[in-house]
Amino acid sequence: MRVVRAGGRYLEGREQRLWVALVGILGLALAGVVLTQVSLKASPVPAWAGITVVAVVTLSATAKVARRLISVRKGRLGERLVTDLLRRLPDDYCLVNDVMLDGNRGNVDHVLIDPCGVVVIETKRIPGRIRCYGDEWSVNGHRRRSMSQQVNSGACAVRYFLTERHPGLAATALRWVESVVVFTHPTCRLEVNRARTAVVRYSELLQLILTLAGKHRMAPTLASRFAKSLVGSQAVSH
Repeated sequence: MRVVRAGGRYLEGREQRLWVALVGILGLALAGVVLTQVSLKASPVPAWAGITVVAVVTLSATAKVARRLISVRKGRLGERLVTDLLRRLPDDYCLVNDVMLDGNRGNVDHVLIDPCGVVVIETKRIPGRIRCYGDEWSVNGHRRRSMSQQVNSGACAVRYFLTERHPGLAATALRWVESVVVFTHPTCRLEVNRARTAVVRYSELLQLILTLAGKHRMAPTLASRFAKSLVGSQAVSH
């Protein structure tokens, strides 16, 4: 398989911003302690009271940023695992990672093109019991943002973008863009019912791609054109 565009830029940027936020919070906390000590010299309120307030606020903000940071790092690992897995496919497949398109919130993790048609893949690295019913999702009993709506939004954005660049193929090669949510965590347990997208574990992804290749056939020249269009848009706008 040909990796036409490497991934990780979107989540790498998010991780860098979270590290900056974490350092900023700790810096503000230190400044808060110093100011509290200075302001409380002339106050009857014990110094520990002000420091306690600063500590509580700092711990709350730090915990929130740390949770997001852990989630982003897990996401980056999941994307790398999927990219490495897809490298096992033949060279007539093209993979474009980390695609940002106007009108789509966030990024598209992976766009796989060629014998399988055009397939948008959203990677998740979540442990525990994951339930999907239609467009409703939960993890360990807690409702989550719809992952099927997320990946289908990305698929629609990819199709719209490519049909704008290749309008003559809208009714043929670009008639449909497949969507897949793949879970890479080894301890995840999936319960899927009437999903609005394909939902698979990491170990099932290659077989799904090969099944899709039996449904769609695309000329290698078209795959290269589509991949170049997607990569070109990233070079210009991102």
